[in-house]
Amino acid sequence: MKRNTPWLSVTLTLTLIFNFLVTSKSIEAKQNQESDVKETGEMESSKGKPQMYLIPTNDPEKADEAIKQLQQGKSPKELGLISDQQYAPRKQTLEQMASEAAKSKKTYPVKMDLIKTADQGDDWTPPPFEYDDIQFDACVENENASKGWIKNHYSYCWSNYIVYSDPAGCGPSSFPFFCDWVSFRLTVIGNSYNGQRTVSYNYKVDDIQTDLDSRGWIGSKVSVSIKCDGISESRDCIGDDSPTTRTLAQWRSNDDGSTIFDSDPPPITAGNKDQVSFMDLWPRVTIDPPGNKFPPLTEDGPKEKIRMDSADYLFVFNPHFFPKEGAIFANVHPVFYYDMNNSYFNVMTEAFQHHKDALMSPGSLIPGIQGRPPLTRMYSKYDSVQYNANRKAKDAACSKLSKPEGYECDEFPFASTYEGAGIGDGRFSVRYIPRAANNTHGRWLAAWYAYDRILHKDQFYIGFNE
Repeated sequence: MKRNTPWLSVTLTLTLIFNFLVTSKSIEAKQNQESDVKETGEMESSKGKPQMYLIPTNDPEKADEAIKQLQQGKSPKELGLISDQQYAPRKQTLEQMASEAAKSKKTYPVKMDLIKTADQGDDWTPPPFEYDDIQFDACVENENASKGWIKNHYSYCWSNYIVYSDPAGCGPSSFPFFCDWVSFRLTVIGNSYNGQRTVSYNYKVDDIQTDLDSRGWIGSKVSVSIKCDGISESRDCIGDDSPTTRTLAQWRSNDDGSTIFDSDPPPITAGNKDQVSFMDLWPRVTIDPPGNKFPPLTEDGPKEKIRMDSADYLFVFNPHFFPKEGAIFANVHPVFYYDMNNSYFNVMTEAFQHHKDALMSPGSLIPGIQGRPPLTRMYSKYDSVQYNANRKAKDAACSKLSKPEGYECDEFPFASTYEGAGIGDGRFSVRYIPRAANNTHGRWLAAWYAYDRILHKDQFYIGFNE
């Protein structure tokens, strides 16, 4: 739903009227409160200074409530609209940045619109890899965009309204018609790549608004850039972080900009066989009103972490599609969704059902769904001991079951995870399913590992689309 932007002009105009009606007596009373606590004094003094703040794009009710409170004398800082957030480069290690990414609680759904419907049996092949990028309209309408929305490992967006006003919040003031303000929407869309250690950002400035007596502020210079900070020992952030600077009038006629960052692979070491590196990226915006009366102010948007790798084992199942490097948005736990009612996956129905039963049966403690520990991918050549232990424990459990003709023993969690049967805690399930179901599900799992760049020791969940 597109934001109905005239509310900003209407509400701030009402603010001016409110301020104009403030009596000199109430103003004098407020000035006589200097003996109150220091915190209150600092708060009142900040109201006379120009400030820059953000109002969430996709929550009109919250924005309206903020405006109402500004009318009542609250400052943007009191309402939490001002963070004065500016990041500086810092010394960062691979271990530190990997740990930060692992702390994220975000997950995302994987939506696959497959046209193919034929049941291919043993000839089943995974669907082709395709990007599912965020488009501008989808970004500004998404409820998570104001905080940063990761749609999938390769697509991210952030969108907020940015306001510069003098005095801060335009109220209360003894000279209401000297209130000046401008606002605009900044939308940033990031794309990473399966095949390149690269991330690209596109940004757009639109929906520009000014106060009724601030028409000259259309000459305000607005600078937008994407800042980058990588691992100290690596050649990361190879690109141009210089700002795109235009007046608001120029942004109206040319509303977008872009930049690209690359990362060179670090040396292969025993602890970093996949040549992993990380970059933190974030938008920075500066507003410089016309003339010399008001200072330029700068605000940074939220950081997002990009992980690059040069793993060469992801696409061994498909020699025709073999990107040996890639980049993903790392602040998210991926989810391997089972499309239970999609006929394209009919051949593996029994595998889907086994894994669902293992996870959803009453009393189950098997890991792999949200609310329990995630699964952790294990590349067999990096840990053959644990992989073989998984296989051995699975075979021992399967030997106790009756094997129908044409069936194979399927295990969950997968042998390619550290939560497999070999861990020895008994939290696993085995079941005989048709050979075609077992084999094709194995192909689909291998393809998903590759499509989502699930590396050795990466964590993920299982989900069910029904």
